[in-house]
Amino acid sequence: MKKMKVFLTIWCLHLNFTLLAEDSYHFVHLQAEGAQERSQIADYIHIDRIIEDDVYATVNSFDLNILKTFLPDKIVTSHSLDFPYDADPTESDVYEFPKVDHAYHTYNDVLDVIDSLSREYPQIVEVFTLGKTVEGYDIPLIRITHKKNRASDFFVPGILFVGSHHAREHLSTEIPLMLARHLAENYEFDESIRELVNSRDIYIVPVLNVDGKLHDIKGRRYKWWRKNRSFNEGTSARGVDLNRNYSYNWGGRGSSKRPRSETYRGPAPFSEPETQAIKNFIETTHNIRILLSYHTYSELILYPWSSSFDGVGGMDQQIFETMAQDMSRWNNYAPQQSSELYLHSGGTCDWAYGIHNIYCFSFELSPSPWGMRVGFYPGNDIIEPTFQINLGPALYLMEYSDNPSRVLAK
Repeated sequence: MKKMKVFLTIWCLHLNFTLLAEDSYHFVHLQAEGAQERSQIADYIHIDRIIEDDVYATVNSFDLNILKTFLPDKIVTSHSLDFPYDADPTESDVYEFPKVDHAYHTYNDVLDVIDSLSREYPQIVEVFTLGKTVEGYDIPLIRITHKKNRASDFFVPGILFVGSHHAREHLSTEIPLMLARHLAENYEFDESIRELVNSRDIYIVPVLNVDGKLHDIKGRRYKWWRKNRSFNEGTSARGVDLNRNYSYNWGGRGSSKRPRSETYRGPAPFSEPETQAIKNFIETTHNIRILLSYHTYSELILYPWSSSFDGVGGMDQQIFETMAQDMSRWNNYAPQQSSELYLHSGGTCDWAYGIHNIYCFSFELSPSPWGMRVGFYPGNDIIEPTFQINLGPALYLMEYSDNPSRVLAK
């Protein structure tokens, strides 16, 4: 009888989770002392902000109930979130940002910008398709280098910038797109940029998670959407967290096996066409030495490991630390090993460094965790200043992509 009660309790809990509205979102405040306790929380949900011993997150109803079930003592408070900006019923099928955020680029806007750059600056700009998304959209890839490098047999150091692993992090599309435009438009007039473009192979993916981005703004109403738009077999839940889907330590801490979770890692490493596209590119483009992945928010410069409290060790540890500290002088972001926040596995940078020895950084862009505005949708005014403070770090990484160890000899 006791076993039957336990079974019924678990079954009812599962049923309750299954019936929860997937598009209902909540802001939750938790308390955790240090990275070990934060990692306990990250085993169940993603974490948006950390302020001393306070942890904050935007979660769906499924993840909130997971917290209430397994970590109730950590919860300080929670409340439901309204969707930012009501949709106009006449525009329910429009893939556009809310009119108040008109400065952000839709997917079609991104394609228009990069097509324009390739036509105006054919000497240095090429446009490719990195791959296809779940829903069949092209993932745009920009290559910026002098055309003499394209057919050269000489080694040209390469660097890759990637935006928007996560759908609702729209600022992380704007910054790499603005970087591409800045390089192209200033090539003729800025000698330092001209030297970089002539001697480097610069690749930029402004938006990796195209499907999720489109879904998040459909009908001019934000939906707090994080994942891609995969159909998860055996459930009505949609989406995989692309930044938990890489193969290095896939399935470890800080990722979820539950398809409804915001940190669902997928059924297998590289199960998603978006992460497969990054994998195939890295494996066939042998000159990439540095990778920068843009995210929002909290103003952080992060480097491996994210899946272990250990450092990478040796000279590479010094290189990561030195580069992160150098870059923080431009943007005033906090430089640190990713796991100092909390453990999470299957991420881009652990895979890039652990498998391919690529020096990889993740930037959590503005706003700061101390700000009162909602971090994922911070408005138009933040775009330009965020780009300006992050231009220096991008150029710095390009400069040292020939040999990152040079930073130790400065």
